[in-house]
Amino acid sequence: MKSQGFDAGSISGNVQIEAQSYTPDSLMGAPVVDEKILSNAFVNLIYRNQGVEIGFRYENYLNPILGFDARLKGQGVPYRYITYREDKFEITGGDFYEQFGSGLILRAYQEVALGIDNAIDGFRFKLRPVDGVEFTGLIGQNRVFWAKGEGIIRGGNLNIELNDLFPELMPENYRFTLGGSVVSKYQPDRDIFLKMPENVLAYSARAGVISNDFAIDAEYAYKYNDPNATNRQKYNIGQGLIVKSSFYGDGIGVALNAHWIDNMDMRSDRNARAQELFLNFIPPLTKQHAYALTSLYPLATQFNNEAGIQLEVTYQIPRGSAIGGKYGTMLTFNYSDVFTIDTNNIDEFTYNSKFLGIGNKRYFRDINLEISRKWSNKFKTDATLLNIIYDRDVMENEGAPLYGSVFQNVIVMDAQYMFDNGHSLRGEFQHSWSVQDSAIIEPENMNGNWAHLLVEYTIAPSWYFTVYDQFNYGNDDPDRRIHYINGSIAYLTGTTRLQVGFGKQRGGIICVGGICRAVPASNGVFLSLTSTF
Repeated sequence: MKSQGFDAGSISGNVQIEAQSYTPDSLMGAPVVDEKILSNAFVNLIYRNQGVEIGFRYENYLNPILGFDARLKGQGVPYRYITYREDKFEITGGDFYEQFGSGLILRAYQEVALGIDNAIDGFRFKLRPVDGVEFTGLIGQNRVFWAKGEGIIRGGNLNIELNDLFPELMPENYRFTLGGSVVSKYQPDRDIFLKMPENVLAYSARAGVISNDFAIDAEYAYKYNDPNATNRQKYNIGQGLIVKSSFYGDGIGVALNAHWIDNMDMRSDRNARAQELFLNFIPPLTKQHAYALTSLYPLATQFNNEAGIQLEVTYQIPRGSAIGGKYGTMLTFNYSDVFTIDTNNIDEFTYNSKFLGIGNKRYFRDINLEISRKWSNKFKTDATLLNIIYDRDVMENEGAPLYGSVFQNVIVMDAQYMFDNGHSLRGEFQHSWSVQDSAIIEPENMNGNWAHLLVEYTIAPSWYFTVYDQFNYGNDDPDRRIHYINGSIAYLTGTTRLQVGFGKQRGGIICVGGICRAVPASNGVFLSLTSTF
């Protein structure tokens, strides 16, 4: 908004409301909820004028939806900041999110679906003295629900784009990057039995190169001893190595990633657990599946002990060929394999760990193939085959023996037909075969075979009608062979989407980026509203 030389700036933001009513159902595990309706809501408002940006977020959890931490209960403005930005520098006071490199030693972020928000409340500056060089410095405390963690975080990060810094020395077809980060945290030692380090230092170094045909980057991180609740007071150092690569060709793409992680669960409070006060992030080595039965058993990254590899190959069968058909066919193969690292306990507080050593225990394996084909201007199909091995004790029970490993096979058939009047009909059929190798059999709602049938009718561009039935017909307990029937209507206009639904939703685990939370079963009406402006 600008009038007669006066610039009033601009306002933008977004809003999200999620609400759920609850009807108890002891058989499917839907609990009694006193409030009957629970909701999560927030609105972000950002004002910008020239180099100044002011923002805040109002949040409302009265009371939080089941599956989110009950300590979120309340309402208020936990996130606010002011930033001043010019070409060469930037300063922020208040709350901010930040990531150094791949996040191995620092990542402050928000993930609404998981209820994670470890924003740093403090001071941050960025300095760009010459082209290709950026330095970031910060100090502050992590958010934990409606308060701040006790630990004080201090960090610095340097990114160098060599091609911008030395344009005459670098080859034209390659771009080289270097980077380094350092993070320390301070927390007083109040332990009456153990001597805790009050200052813990971590650092990392990274390098990368990208061209028209390939991209490779790697980062190594080191952390001094940091006994805490998640590593069971181990005084070992921490180390992590992440390597990511991708290669491109005519109709084909290959991505190969690997990491080795030892004792790298970093929190700004040594007593924090679950999803509290994360300081860092380990990118997961698995495909993020979108279909209901392919995501029954998702990988939860093990920050203190994990080695893994992921390969993905994408190939476009040429259009007009006998196999590719008139419009071509896309094949996507993905393989992920995750193990423990090789360690031996020395005593209660230390262990031996061989750098890059891999243990014998498999946490997770995912082999899947997707085939996407467009048969005509109106009809297309997607098929998915998936095989998973999932150590349920490690992923859901902190390693305590109860469930054993799950061996799962899934097939998905997805077909969509477009009508001439802008309407479309989509159907999904999914089936999951699974067994567990545990000798302990306890009645619960997550075992055996499943079938899933979904039908969705769309009136473009605004209306979506969906109904599905998810049937756990192979449950060990015949009384728990439940139909989870659900229906919803969604309306989309501009940047606003409203969805209302009703039915049963199974309990389980939801993961985003390898971080997970348990989702209890529910039975009732749900509402979702999102909008940006």
